[in-house]
This record gives sequence, C-alpha cells and structure tokens, in this order.
Amino acid sequence: MTDDLLMECERYRQHFTGLLEIGCRIVDLPENAPAYLSPKIDLRDFCAHCTYGKNKGLTTHLYGCHEAHRWNGTYIYYCPLGLTFVAASLSDSDGKLAGGLIVGPIVMGDTDDVLYDMPAPEMTWAVSKLNIMSTQKVRHISEILSVVTGYIADSDRDKRESQIINQEKLLYEINEAKDSYADGDAKSAEMLLKFENDLHYAVLCGEKNQALEMINEMLAHIHVYSNFDVRAIKARLLELLVVLSRATIEAGADPAETFRLSEDFISQIEQHSDADQLALWISDIVRRFILQAFDLAAIKHSDVVFKTTNYIKKHYSEKLSLDSLAKEVFLSKSYLSSIFKKETGMSLTAYITKVRVEKSKKLLLEDNTSLAHISSLCGFKDQSYFTKVFKKETGLSPKLFRTNYFGAGADS
Repeated sequence: MTDDLLMECERYRQHFTGLLEIGCRIVDLPENAPAYLSPKIDLRDFCAHCTYGKNKGLTTHLYGCHEAHRWNGTYIYYCPLGLTFVAASLSDSDGKLAGGLIVGPIVMGDTDDVLYDMPAPEMTWAVSKLNIMSTQKVRHISEILSVVTGYIADSDRDKRESQIINQEKLLYEINEAKDSYADGDAKSAEMLLKFENDLHYAVLCGEKNQALEMINEMLAHIHVYSNFDVRAIKARLLELLVVLSRATIEAGADPAETFRLSEDFISQIEQHSDADQLALWISDIVRRFILQAFDLAAIKHSDVVFKTTNYIKKHYSEKLSLDSLAKEVFLSKSYLSSIFKKETGMSLTAYITKVRVEKSKKLLLEDNTSLAHISSLCGFKDQSYFTKVFKKETGLSPKLFRTNYFGAGADS
C-alpha cells in the first residue's frame, strides 16, 4: 500500500476498534517485501497471544483478504480456533490485491459450542471473554467495512489522479513561461514579484479558488526564472513559503499551526535533490499548504464569531462597543468587524440590536414590567431610544406589541 493509503487504513482501524471494542488490523502486501499485519505489536490484539498455529494469524488473514478480493469486497471466515473474522480487501491502481482491513475475532453464535470444539484448551479463558454477536450483526459489520475500504481506495485513487493532473498542468505552464523570460533578469524578477503579490492578496482576501488557480503558473515561473537549478528553486520556494505564511496568518489562521505547516513544508523541500522530481512534487504540497491554511483560517473565524456572539448574549444589558468586543477576542476592531460581517451577514451593531430586541420581547410578555425598566435591562440608553429601535426592527411600538398579547388595557 502507499503511505497515504496506510494512514487512512490506520485511521479507520482505530474507529472500528473504538466503536465495536473488537480487534481490527491492517494486512499490507508490499510489492517488494513480505506481507505483514499492522500494528505489528498490539497488546490488545487477540491473535498476538494465540497459542495455536503459526505467524500469529497472518496466513489466515491473508486467506481472508484474498477471498474478499475474489468475491469483490468482503469475506466472513473462521480461524483455526473457530472464531469469526471479517476481511475487506483493498486493491492497487492495477486492480491487484494491496491488502485489507480485518475485524475480529468474534464469537458468532453460542460460546459453549465454540469452546467445545476448540483445539487449544489453554485459550478457553481468553475466548470466553470475546464479544458475542449474531449472524446478522456480523453481516452488518461486513457491509460497513466494505463501504469504508471502498471509500479509502477511491480516495487514494482520486488523490493520485489529482496529482497527475496537477503535474501535467505544471509542465504545461513551464513551457508557457519559457517565452516570458527572454528579455533580461530585471523584467523577470518584476514578473515573479507580481505573482507573489497577487497570490498574497488572493489568500488575504479569502479567494481560495483564485489562489489555487495561480499555483501552477507561479511555480512554473519560479522554475524557469531559477533556470531549473535545484538550489535556486528551493530558495524561491522558501521565499514563497514566507509570503504564504504571512498571508494566511493575516487572513486569520492560527500562527502556531501555520508555523507547524511551514516546518513540514521545509522538511519536505529538503528531501528532494532532483529538479524534475521537485517540479512534479511541489505543485501538490503547495496546494495542500494553501488548502490547510484556508481551513485553519475558517476554523479560527468560526471560533471568533462564536465567542463574540456568546459574549453579546451574556452581556447585552451592558454598554457594548466594537472596541470592547475586539478586546474580548484579541483582534483589531476592523478585522473583527470584517470577519463578523462575512460569517454572519450582518454588522456587529445590527447583531447587538437584534439580541436586545429579542430579549425585550420576552420581557414585554411580562405584563407588570414597565417599558422604562425593560429598556434599561436590555441595554438601551433610555425608553425613547428603545421605542425607536424596537419599532424599526419589528414594525410595532413596544406598547402595541404588548397590547397584541394582553389587550388594550396594558399598562406602560
């Protein structure tokens, strides 16, 4: 399996183990190495402690994976102890078996029947502690496992196809860029600087699609400008990383997370010493950096908006200003105002007014509360201003709103 595929398998293996409280392992069939089970050492794994048979279940589970592959997805089988396992196969890009996920062991049926025919009496206690499931439940597990491995395989295939497409686009852009660098270094440097500024602006403004569209063209110009010298390309890429990092932080991404991504980016750059290899690889990693940075910014924006709205709901009766709210979430006034409008579709002032009016509606339904007291409780500076704002928001005066509920004799 590819490294990415193994990582996805491990993620879902942990989900199955945590949800079902049943063992789940990965069978990997590397092209140039022996097959193995993963995790290789797991104290919770039943097969690792089995005293019956060799290879700690590897042969049995390889058989399960091969049968699952032959029967187009999953296969329910028994180990030599008579315990039930479910295998779901994973194929490579050529359709060959690459490995699979194994769920089990499970006691399917009656435990006494399994123990009666068990060839290893010393395993009796361990087997008696296993999960007991009906045939129907085992089939449910089989179906879900099949869907998961199908999704994992498709995701890995889609990722490879996407990388190939990006690589083809980059090579096309490199050929296009060659004609732009025939008039001297000064013009070339200005062109490269313009690309950096445009990309910085796209990220800063949250224009994710525009930023992604610019990647291959800019990377192509970096390669041509650097005359395909690996050291020069790496230097330009590190400069690009600084530009992207600053832009994503300014756009709202968490600095610590952005720096972590940057360090990972740098370590991957250092692994490549061949210009062609670097050209094929770099488009995907820069694309992932931008996508992750945008995701981090979006998460931070949502968190800021939640904290702001939550604070307003708790302190609506107090004097609230843009300055005080910005201090609560540790942002500048202009930046908070901008992202709040972008996330909610309304200004902070409009949201504060909305919260105060909604709170006043509830108080107006209490017949014995005066309008003056309600205006004070809801953060309005006086009754006159309260009446003006309330009517603008609802189309009714506070008195008429109350009258509609309690009749014409309501006391203001």
